[in-house]
Amino acid sequence: MIQSFFVYIIFGLTLFVLGNFSLMDERIHLNKNKVPSFWVWHVFLAFLVFAFVSGVRWNVGVDHKAYLKNYLTIQRGGESIFDKEYGFEFVTNLFAENGIHFSFYFGFLAALQLFFIYRTFKNERFLYPFIGIVVIFGPEYLSWMNGTRQMLVATVFVWSIQFIYKRQLLKYAIIIGLASLFHKSAIMLLIFYFIPQKDYFKNRIITISLVGLTLVLGEMSFWIDTLKNASGLLVYVGYDHYSENIDFFVDEVQVRNFGPRRLTILLISIFTIWYSSKLKIRFNNFYFLTYFNLAIGGILLHNLLGNMHHVFVRPLTYLIIFSIATTAYLLVYLKENFYKHSLSFIFVLILSLSYLPLSLVADSGKGKKDYSNYKFYWYHVDK
Repeated sequence: MIQSFFVYIIFGLTLFVLGNFSLMDERIHLNKNKVPSFWVWHVFLAFLVFAFVSGVRWNVGVDHKAYLKNYLTIQRGGESIFDKEYGFEFVTNLFAENGIHFSFYFGFLAALQLFFIYRTFKNERFLYPFIGIVVIFGPEYLSWMNGTRQMLVATVFVWSIQFIYKRQLLKYAIIIGLASLFHKSAIMLLIFYFIPQKDYFKNRIITISLVGLTLVLGEMSFWIDTLKNASGLLVYVGYDHYSENIDFFVDEVQVRNFGPRRLTILLISIFTIWYSSKLKIRFNNFYFLTYFNLAIGGILLHNLLGNMHHVFVRPLTYLIIFSIATTAYLLVYLKENFYKHSLSFIFVLILSLSYLPLSLVADSGKGKKDYSNYKFYWYHVDK
């Protein structure tokens, strides 16, 4: 566990420092009425560090070993043990059949994930320092290292929001279509183009009350049977192996303890809601409102479905990922108004740094089922 703390702290601090270089570079260019290039050394180095740490990991993420087994099977001349989408298979075969070490394969996929997030905010580099630490120390990094394909699609979705704002349906449809080649569930994201861009959570008191209400409803089961009608949708978006046992998944209520990790996520969302009116004004020239709507929608739905089987929870990652942006915006605003909101800034920053350390402590001692603590592959690959 000590190794994990060391690796993750250095990892997060490196992205934070590189993000500050990007912030300073942006300010220099804006003062000269110039737009900074995206491909500068500090951004490239952030991708390289992210790729390296993610590439040489071992058993970080529940599905890591399954992806590794599939890759090595193909590399040894066998057939894929997965029945996955063409885009994912193409990338996997491209690396495996050319004898490339699996660490480069995993590093490439991880770098792609971070690329789409950084690319989304290429004109808002004041967010980069906080995006780095929110991704690493929040729930996102472990999620990205687990559902690699789906989380790659989720990062593409974040980047594609610009096409919704610009009302460029063809570009949006093409991007989502290409994303579906990595995970079929991307198809469901087409619906978001047609949802009006409105302030759905205008009243913060009502919104916070909804958070509490959905938490209560999530502990009740009287409405859960209605989800048995979702089998058709599961087939359509690529969860057909789940739809055949939909009754089992609905009945298999998985009680997730309301512990410190879930509390940190809820508290951050409540702080974001509390300051939302100010954030909407401060970041009016950006896409904050859409990010906020999607993030809060994800939190509310997760509260409702959080105790059900993960087949119902995993699609919500397409919404929850926007918490990266809303938390970064919140931290930037509180920092800008530090003298007025110093306690809030410190508290939110502590919360933002808490999820991963809590996971390391909680999973320590679980042996092979410890998917959070960091291990280097060269100590385990032959074991």
